[in-house]
Amino acid sequence: MKTIKKPKKVKKIVLYSDICCSTSILEVLLRSENTEKWVKLLASAKEYLRDEREIQEFEIYKFLGDGWILLFDEDMSGYELLLWLREFCKKYRSLFKKMIEPYLESNIDKIGMSFGADIGTLICIQMLGKEEYIGRALNVAGRLQTAIKDKDSNPQNKILMTKNLYSSIGTDEADEFPVSDVTRSLRNISDGKNFQCKKITLLK
Repeated sequence: MKTIKKPKKVKKIVLYSDICCSTSILEVLLRSENTEKWVKLLASAKEYLRDEREIQEFEIYKFLGDGWILLFDEDMSGYELLLWLREFCKKYRSLFKKMIEPYLESNIDKIGMSFGADIGTLICIQMLGKEEYIGRALNVAGRLQTAIKDKDSNPQNKILMTKNLYSSIGTDEADEFPVSDVTRSLRNISDGKNFQCKKITLLK
């Protein structure tokens, strides 16, 4: 009889990233038959993440078409996380200006990335030969990333973070990053309303 492995539990910082206005960018490139430029940008961003994961010790969990889910160790310094996210935003901006901007025939107002993050225990299971994770932190981080544009017309280069994560990773030294208390409506989370979290500007 085949032995079924017991699912393992790991506590992680879950980060959802999203490229702002990716649909609009792709639409403009489609009209000028330059979609390969977008593919090359995504490939370059992925190569950057592959190089950085050894340094920052994170796992590239999934690519979602216009962003990635990254998993960081629970004890990562909050300040170091914010510093790295700022560098990630700078890298994307550089790639965009070099690889995409010269081919755009229409203006794209919001150039940058947005993020949602939470911390919590994930259950790791084997599914079709691959490790998959389930857990509330994945759901919350994803909802936060989607909700960052609510009540904010300029969501680029910002992150919505749970108060639990903000408190647990010690971001007191990160005064250089503007932080504000906000509430958002998150589908199927906390009855879908009045979820209190932190909004942090990573790059202006």
